[in-house]
Amino acid sequence: MMISKELNNTQSALRILGDTIIKNRPAKDSKSPIKKANDLIHVDTSYTHTQNLQDNSFVSDNPLPISPSIALSYQLIIRAEPIALVLATIRSLLAIKEVNDEIIIIDNNHTQRELYEPLADFCDTLDDALHVHFYHIDAVEGFKAGALNLALGLMNPNCSHIVVVDSDYQALPKAREAIVAAIDEYPTHALLQFPQFYRDAGRADIHSELNHYFNYHLYRDFNSERALSTGTYAVIRRRALLDIGGWSGASITEDAQMGVLMHRMGLQSRFIPKVIATGVLPNTFCDLIAQRQRWVYGNAQVLNTYFDSRIASDSTVRNITHKDLSYMRAHLSQLSAWINFTGIFILLHLCTQLIVLSVLVIGVNADMSVLLAPLYIVYAAYGVFLFRRLWAYCQDKSPLNQQVDSRYAPDLYKRLRAWALHLNFWEVGALSWLPVLWGRDKPFVCTPKQDIARTRKTVRRANISALPKLLLILNIATVVLTSPWSALYSPVLFFCALMITLIKLWSAKVAFDNYGYTTIISEPLTTKSTLSNRASKSINESVSTTFDTKKLHESEHF
Repeated sequence: MMISKELNNTQSALRILGDTIIKNRPAKDSKSPIKKANDLIHVDTSYTHTQNLQDNSFVSDNPLPISPSIALSYQLIIRAEPIALVLATIRSLLAIKEVNDEIIIIDNNHTQRELYEPLADFCDTLDDALHVHFYHIDAVEGFKAGALNLALGLMNPNCSHIVVVDSDYQALPKAREAIVAAIDEYPTHALLQFPQFYRDAGRADIHSELNHYFNYHLYRDFNSERALSTGTYAVIRRRALLDIGGWSGASITEDAQMGVLMHRMGLQSRFIPKVIATGVLPNTFCDLIAQRQRWVYGNAQVLNTYFDSRIASDSTVRNITHKDLSYMRAHLSQLSAWINFTGIFILLHLCTQLIVLSVLVIGVNADMSVLLAPLYIVYAAYGVFLFRRLWAYCQDKSPLNQQVDSRYAPDLYKRLRAWALHLNFWEVGALSWLPVLWGRDKPFVCTPKQDIARTRKTVRRANISALPKLLLILNIATVVLTSPWSALYSPVLFFCALMITLIKLWSAKVAFDNYGYTTIISEPLTTKSTLSNRASKSINESVSTTFDTKKLHESEHF
């Protein structure tokens, strides 16, 4: 295909150029040549994927052939990340990689030399036989998808599979063994998605809420057999990714978009329920909310074009098969996991209250029972949403948590707290996706991983500021309007509004428990100078212990 030819033709030039960028860095007080080098690079990541879609069923009857050997390209895409964090991730990959594997690190879309030069220095000290390549590019178009496409063009074509790695995800000792075992078990699959898991202490409810997607949604057979990518530790067959035209920049959740495109091309995927790496949670409640907004918006972008691209891919009208419906069900289930459709009822709630208040202020003679009638529909919808989410969390048996810790017991109280925490994202899931409908673009925002100075007062203020408050305010207002002391008293509406107010207050308390001052401040503030000193020490330790660490991990249990 055209994209394969383009990537292959530019691979050698880009690799040489990238090595030149890093190895010929000037002294720190001179002007960097990187911007000049960037002028020579133009990677078009705005591919039109619909024209590549074939008129076929979701699953091909002619699967990809089995590769005679497995060589992995670990692709670490970073942007202005803490040095020590990235070094730890690189060391974890060095500990598991085999001789034919490679590690590609692409630092992109920033110009902070103090954050990428220590990483480049570290990679320069490594033996060439380790096949570790570091590149810094000031500006790459297409968000993370653009950097991933650059990595696709730079990778060794002899590597059969790509392993996408986030900056904070450290591989466990037997991660590669698990990857190879999964490839051997599903040799014709184009995508194998391993779960995300977190190593932070003291934030159990955040763990449970985020792990719910993997513990419950992807564990269901109809989803696990048709898994979309969730980003980090997605194992992708290189040829399959080239066949779909590389990574799409049509959505800020490029991973989910890639999974849908693969299924449209007749390629298969699978969720592998084995924890092989661990990452870190967002540092603050505000960062957690922003991360969820990005997921909601990006998945909504995929959904917004889902059926349009389906129609565009069919040059002739044909009957939808049971196989097609199974894939549609799985796609809609996974893409809507963070989304809820109560937004219309929240807006109806708001409009009803504004109308009632306007009538009361103006003094118009109107039948208030009629004006309040829409609220019965609103609270019926709220009840359905709350019950469905509660039922899902109660069904969550946390198999991944038990896999990591055999003593873990998912009791009812833990499940209720995870459900309560999830309700902090109620408005986010209901409203954040609506701008997609009128074509509004949202920039890709990386989740910050740097520590910042905080006090008890600033943490409390930041948590309150970040908390979505619309539903809480609407329900408090409804409690006041329909209370027994009001002329608009309605026992049903008063009870429903009071219950949701209490639930939202509890959900906020659960969030603040996890992101309180004591749980956030786990170590003294890390300044740039101490970070650089720590990174320098980490570099020296890494050079001398890379191979010893690998031997040590081989004796550990997975």
